[in-house]
Amino acid sequence: TVQLFKKLDIGFLDTVDYLGLGAIFSATDSVCTLQVLDQEETPLLYSLVFGEGVVNDATSIVLFNAILRFDLSHITSSSAIHLLGNFFYLFGTSTALGIAVGLISAYIIKKLYFGRHSTDREVALM
Repeated sequence: TVQLFKKLDIGFLDTVDYLGLGAIFSATDSVCTLQVLDQEETPLLYSLVFGEGVVNDATSIVLFNAILRFDLSHITSSSAIHLLGNFFYLFGTSTALGIAVGLISAYIIKKLYFGRHSTDREVALM
């Protein structure tokens, strides 16, 4: 990114900005893969890649927010521990919330017949 920005004459960014861009760019791989896969031919593979993409995006958001709050000019052991704690707090709470919403939506989809055998309807219902 540093070399690309120098060639494009964008200017100088701080290290935090480059780390934030890296966190954003790391979430794009599964989106491209989903465009190539056919949902009707390989539904399990499509679901697995979709789930990995959601987790990857959530991790990128948490990492991006943690990086923005981190002051790289004054790195101490307590600030590094605070960054790590903040990351695990956000990651843990978002994981718990995702599991809860997933279990509730799975129960609703199981009880309602019209949501079965159609991933489009399941996603729309969620």
